[in-house]
Amino acid sequence: MASNIGGNKPRITAALMLLAVITMMGHIFVEVEARDMSAGGYSEEAMKARHHKWMAEHGRTYNDEAEKVHRFQVFKENAAFVDRSNAIGGKKYRLAVNKFADMTNDEFLAIYTGFKPVPTGAKKMPGFKYENFTLSDDQQAVDWRKQGAVTGVKNQGTCGSCWAFSAVAAVEGIHQITTGNLISLSEQQVLDCSTGNNGCNGGSMDKAFQYIINNGGLTTEDTYPYTAAQGMCQSVQPTVTISSYQDVPSNNEDALATAVANQPVSVAVDAHNFQFYNGGIMTGESCGNNLNHAVTAVGYGTAEDGSQYWLLKNQWGQNWGEGGYMRLERGTGACGVAQQASYPVASY
Repeated sequence: MASNIGGNKPRITAALMLLAVITMMGHIFVEVEARDMSAGGYSEEAMKARHHKWMAEHGRTYNDEAEKVHRFQVFKENAAFVDRSNAIGGKKYRLAVNKFADMTNDEFLAIYTGFKPVPTGAKKMPGFKYENFTLSDDQQAVDWRKQGAVTGVKNQGTCGSCWAFSAVAAVEGIHQITTGNLISLSEQQVLDCSTGNNGCNGGSMDKAFQYIINNGGLTTEDTYPYTAAQGMCQSVQPTVTISSYQDVPSNNEDALATAVANQPVSVAVDAHNFQFYNGGIMTGESCGNNLNHAVTAVGYGTAEDGSQYWLLKNQWGQNWGEGGYMRLERGTGACGVAQQASYPVASY
């Protein structure tokens, strides 16, 4: 028996070596797969399947095969970026492969933003009515949605009219706070008629407020519906008026908080990394201070982990962000949120 065992030693040794090799190769494959996952997690074919699924979900079609090939490459890079970002531990926000996933960041910003900063030294309306206002204990968190002062999330579409939506949302807010009536007002009227702004090519909230003042008010959205394209200015009967507007002292988040505690406020932000935001608190390291987008600050609060945030109403539809909203880090000047904020003053 012993001699038989001895004779089988080479075979046993070879089998053990083969097993060791197979085990080692398995570890290598796992490590390669893990590295691949960290870089996006999909093979070329799997990524194509992911793209097709995404196209079906969002009703996306292309003019020809060449465009489809190009958009797939953009989608693949964006999906890998989202996957890598979400794989990083400790982040307070998360991204998603959303409806903008086949657009480059430059394309996205060119189409879906549109704020034009007011030049330094430009003439501004005097005064800050909340200068001596002190936040009370029940104003440590504010959400104007809960007070009925915020209309539903809208969608600017493929038009750089964010400035019009931001200004109109602020006017809707102060009108409801003053009168108790929430009315959806016309962004299209501001887009068509606001002199000094450039329609879908961008503008500022201050100039929008000035138009509303000069015009004697603004009509309803039902009367003058949004088309996502600048058209001829129509003469309509105003429904809501404002008497003036004021600018929040620049780079002063405490002053911004006192204003937001009293009404929704138009704010400008650097939105270059907002494209795939899906939830959580967007933090300051994700963006700079190159103001290119306008939203409306409709509140602020503190998350469970103690992080303070601004509650921002956007206008990219309800399937972006947190139901169309973003929470942005407060107290760090994140994304330039306090650089150029302004609000309308009611005429009542």
